[in-house]
Amino acid sequence: MIRLKELRKHKNVKQQDVANYLGISSQAYGNYENGKREPDPNTLTKLADYFNVSLDYLLGRTDQTSLYIPNNMNNVPIAFTDGLKDLTQEDLQQVSDYIEFIKSRKNR
Repeated sequence: MIRLKELRKHKNVKQQDVANYLGISSQAYGNYENGKREPDPNTLTKLADYFNVSLDYLLGRTDQTSLYIPNNMNNVPIAFTDGLKDLTQEDLQQVSDYIEFIKSRKNR
């Protein structure tokens, strides 16, 4: 799980923060990062959600992050959505709200 450490550092959080989110000890989480233990499927899903990446990216099966995009942004071109990877969920919601605002102005 080499990507766990990379993702955690990118998000600028401590092992304890991720461990708290998962409801496990920081030592248990550290074992995931160091490859001493493998997380179960439920924990993998929680980790993907926490870091906002796909399971395939987390497991190293792809280099393409499939980040959460609000439902009403499903048709936004992937080239645009790729630039959203560093935004928080709140930021993404604001982008989505702004797009809806622009669309509503056009429909007047």
